[in-house]
Amino acid sequence: MATNYYPSPVPENTEDLRRYINDELQRIRDEFDLMSAGSDTFLDISRGLVRGVSHINKFGANKAITADTEEDVWDGGGTYQFPTTADITHVHQHVDQVAMRGQNIEVQGLDANWEQSVEVIALNATDTTTLEVLLTPLIRVFRMKVLADVVGDQDIHATNVGETINYATMGAGNNQTLMAIYTVPAGKTAYLTNYYASQTDATSKTPTSTAIAFWAADRANGYEFQLKHIIGIPEAGNMALHQFEPYGSAGEKTDIKISALPTDQDANVAAGFDIILVDNA
Repeated sequence: MATNYYPSPVPENTEDLRRYINDELQRIRDEFDLMSAGSDTFLDISRGLVRGVSHINKFGANKAITADTEEDVWDGGGTYQFPTTADITHVHQHVDQVAMRGQNIEVQGLDANWEQSVEVIALNATDTTTLEVLLTPLIRVFRMKVLADVVGDQDIHATNVGETINYATMGAGNNQTLMAIYTVPAGKTAYLTNYYASQTDATSKTPTSTAIAFWAADRANGYEFQLKHIIGIPEAGNMALHQFEPYGSAGEKTDIKISALPTDQDANVAAGFDIILVDNA
């Protein structure tokens, strides 16, 4: 078993110096919660071993983007509407499906203080067209998923009280929303590692090209969306990937989204991005 070196003013030999340096490096790693040399940093983040750091992967799809029209990449289609107050209050279906009666739906978003909220809500046990009220009204929702061993065959929505706006749509059969949309919670900073997009034929139509835009809106300072980066996909069957080197950053209350603009013909686009989320000091 190796003997630890206890610091003295002058190391007695090379081996003592080596042990001293290794011990000091380990002490620094422990003090600042750093990973050991050779560790898999992303694996450690995914395992929750890095204090105050987590990973977010957002992915979405819009299967029917109209030719020469810019739409956001989410399963609700068209341009996504971001509420200005905590308007997101209900979860429901338009069409009843027996298999989903009484099943749990997880809703992830931000509350009125822009803090993270995860709520599990049970659909009505007799009629899932009944509106289910969220315990915490949300100013943002960026993910829903089914927590049950069933597959839905009807869409499920997160809406405002009047059901006039769908803020999230869980498409039939997906059991999870597809939203290339995210908002940085209060007290966090997002570090953007990459974003990506691909397109396939939409009803046998092939756009000659599709522009993919990466947007961010700093709501903490009252800003609207700013175009942060753009890439192009030449034709259906191709994909594009951009890696931020060094990582981009976005502060708390920043909305992030991806949009797509196909040329000549309709498009079926999937896109997403990866974020390392860090607690503010």
